[in-house]
This record gives sequence, C-alpha cells and structure tokens, in this order.
Amino acid sequence: MKLLKRKPAVCASLMARSTEEVIPLLLEASELADVVEIRADALKFSSGYTAEVRRLLRRVREMVSLPVILTVRSEREGGLFAGSESELAECLIAGASLADAVDVELRMTPHLRDEVVQNARSSGVQVIVSHHDFQHTPELAVMREIVEEELAAGADIPKVAVMARGCEDVLRLLQLTCEFGSRMPFIGIAMGEAGRVSRVAAPALGSAITYGYVGAETAPGQLSVRELLEMLRMLGLRDG
Repeated sequence: MKLLKRKPAVCASLMARSTEEVIPLLLEASELADVVEIRADALKFSSGYTAEVRRLLRRVREMVSLPVILTVRSEREGGLFAGSESELAECLIAGASLADAVDVELRMTPHLRDEVVQNARSSGVQVIVSHHDFQHTPELAVMREIVEEELAAGADIPKVAVMARGCEDVLRLLQLTCEFGSRMPFIGIAMGEAGRVSRVAAPALGSAITYGYVGAETAPGQLSVRELLEMLRMLGLRDG
C-alpha cells in the first residue's frame, strides 16, 4: 500500500500499553487520519515483546485500511523503548511485513540500521529515517547534513524533528522543509510550544506528513488530529 496517498498527509500517532488499549484509539483514527503510526515502544511486556508487536500490527490490519507506520522509538530519541538496540532492530524487522513503512533512527548503530533498512526493502516497505533533537534546533547547514546522511542511509522519506526555543528556530526548520520538501517526500517538525505552529506551517510548505495525536500527545507541542484537520481546512489544504 502506498504510504502517501495525499500530501500533506495527517498521521495519527498512537501510543498504548497493550493491543487492547489501542482499539478505541484506532476507531477514532480510522475516521479522521490518512496514516496511522503505531508507537510500539509504549507496549508494556516483560517478555515476548516482538511477538506482541506482531500481534498488535495484525489487529491494526484487521481494523483499519489506512497505511501503517511502525515506530519503536528509543529512549535516546524521546521514546519509551528501554531495551537494547539489537532488540529494537529485531522488533522492526519482525513487524515490517505487517506495516507500510518503518521508522528507523539515523543514530542507530550503522550495521543494525542497515539490516532494518535492507529487510524493509526486501519486504516492499518504505523507510523513514529519522533524527530527533530534544535540546535545540541546529544551524541550517547542520540540518542539511543530517538529511543527506538520512538519504545515504537509505531513507525513502527523511525526517528531522528538532526542539524550537523561539521563532528563529521555527523559521530555520521551515526553510529546511521548503528546500527538501520541494525535491522529495520529507518530514520536518519543530517540537515544543514554540514549534506548535510548524505542525501546520510545515505541511503547508512541503512537509509530506504532519503527526497528530489521538488520546494523548506522543511528542512535545503536538496537536490533536482533529485540530490539525481544522487548521489545514482553514488554509485550503484540506477539503470539507
């Protein structure tokens, strides 16, 4: 299934501690979003984690026809997965065939990252290579280098998410989005309160996907899917 059936796509990012908890979130997301991101790092299991990820994804497939992104976000990148990198890679590899895209962190150990990317490619699954900076927004030249590294790592869709402390940070992220979003599918996000505007401005300027929450925020400064849709409609980027 093609991940980006429309641009900009509104992605419902879902976090739940169990497969059962995700069901009501899926029901709401299926009526609103274009894409669903399953944040599997939120699952709470002492053993059999990989098997539970697959069980969760199979349930998602039964319930919704939307494209699915599988994400297992590490603690280093603001997620909840406390296991080793090899365990994280194992989850992504095991779940890839049940998703339409996998989100792979740029800072993952290269040989593990390459293994995940190669597995996704062999499964016909798209690859989002992502970089999250929860401290600040780097200079534009640095962010450009990050995107180039993501592309070299095998990204179909490079993603850069940075923490904005003020309007200058947001403007740098938006400039980056304009530059790359005009050439390829690209995701740009400014996180934090100062970055809230980017959740709508970035897709207006070329970001392929904007992430909203159903239930609870999955990143600082995130808007709900309903809020995103309303604002995109006001800007003429959405019908209805």
